[in-house]
Amino acid sequence: MKKTISIFVLALFLISIVPISIANGDVTDENSVEEKIEVKDDETKVEIKTSDGERLRLITKTEDDKTINKVEVRRIITSREARVLSKEEIRERFGEKRADLIERLKDLDPEKLRRLQALDNVKLEKIAGLNKTEINKIALLSRVRQKELADLDKEDIEKELEKIKVKTVHTADDLKLRVITRQRLELARNNFIKARERYENAKEGYLEARERYLAAKNSSDEEARLEHAKEVLLKSADSIISHLEKIKVKIEENENIDEDEANDLIARIDNQISEIEATKEKIEAAETKEEIKEAAKELNRKWKDIKHKAAAFAERVITARVQGVVNQARILEKKLDVALVKIEEEGIEVNVDAEVEEFSSLVEDAKDKYNQAQEKLRQAYNETDREVIKELVDEAHSLIKDSKEALKEAHDKLKEIVKKIRDAGKELEIDEEEEVEIEDENEADEEESDEEDEEENEVEDEEDEEESEEDEEESENNETETE
Repeated sequence: MKKTISIFVLALFLISIVPISIANGDVTDENSVEEKIEVKDDETKVEIKTSDGERLRLITKTEDDKTINKVEVRRIITSREARVLSKEEIRERFGEKRADLIERLKDLDPEKLRRLQALDNVKLEKIAGLNKTEINKIALLSRVRQKELADLDKEDIEKELEKIKVKTVHTADDLKLRVITRQRLELARNNFIKARERYENAKEGYLEARERYLAAKNSSDEEARLEHAKEVLLKSADSIISHLEKIKVKIEENENIDEDEANDLIARIDNQISEIEATKEKIEAAETKEEIKEAAKELNRKWKDIKHKAAAFAERVITARVQGVVNQARILEKKLDVALVKIEEEGIEVNVDAEVEEFSSLVEDAKDKYNQAQEKLRQAYNETDREVIKELVDEAHSLIKDSKEALKEAHDKLKEIVKKIRDAGKELEIDEEEEVEIEDENEADEEESDEEDEEENEVEDEEDEEESEEDEEESENNETETE
């Protein structure tokens, strides 16, 4: 009973505050306030009604655990005269708030500010709370990346921004993973032409040798049959070798595959070629039917072992090409903003914000897909199970296809942008030598790789220490046994 009374006193105290609040709300007639109080064992309800129809409801409640008192205040407006903001007024208030936020970001370059303006008010306000360096860094990111970061809390945004490295570029050439000299490129292209010719000759020679083999088989000429069987196998081996050489040359000449990865892939392909060359020597040395059969089995087995990995190497060349196109599109998004700012400064009104945002989203999707494809291929390089390798390569191929499709849609969106600007009486002018800032994803990848290497080294050091301790124990045991 004592507890109920104390809560009731608290309720009366809160009620005594209400008339003051109402007075502050321009209701001056205290006699117009009606009060209704209802008390139960563990709950007190108070309802206040003002002359303008506004009702305030106060509920106080005591929990059974004797430790917690809860006070719940509900405000219900039922007056028909209660003022509701119109859509226009809400829009105006949001517009004012947005204008204040943009004013705080006014020191940004116009093209960077233009990208940030695509964000909603909540995200924009979050970014406006960062320091000047952080704001400048997030402003140079693509629209998709800006949204990704703006969805995080302030602390996480700051952590992510610390990882981001910035690069100033003119064209996609500035984002290439390595630079290959003109002489080296020319040599690689000549080697590819030769490898392709060898492949075509070997393929044609294989078909001709097979016809001769079948003719000898039908004539029951055993000696000719063995001779042409060897010829068929040798031409088959040549076609495999020249096929691998074509892939190897394409890796050598691609500037969107870095030097370390290129060297690794080339070494793997050289090993495959060496294996086929070794089998080819066995075919040439075979003299009996049994030896030829054994050599044929070995060639068939080795081809089954390497063909899916060879396909992975070939797909890696395709992902590198796609990466080059994505880099062009990433830079183009920035240069689009520069061009659009210039158009706006000329007083030409054209709204292509939605199209530019879709363009950015499609380019980001293409980039994400080819990154996934590359990861599948990396897994395939080190896999030993044929079926797993095939599955990984097929998945990578599908992802690359999706990436190409996203790029095609981005190109279509770009054509829509060009048309809209043209309809407004202006041509879209993109300066190829325009300098823009872009996120250097390659450097970020290298840092992550370095961190992973450090972690691996730490694990290896721990393992070495454990092995050393085991060796010492084993040495002590051996000494004891000797004694």
